[in-house]
Amino acid sequence: MLTLDQAEEKEVLMKRYMQEPLFVEFADCCLRIVDPPDDE
Repeated sequence: MLTLDQAEEKEVLMKRYMQEPLFVEFADCCLRIVDPPDDE
């Protein structure tokens, strides 16, 4: 996360990270905490 935050080209790095299932799972978990689905 620190690498992504400090990167010059965040968009390029984020696209690469979003190809990793573990990162996608982590991002989804974070989003559910920030904005929980209406059915929970």
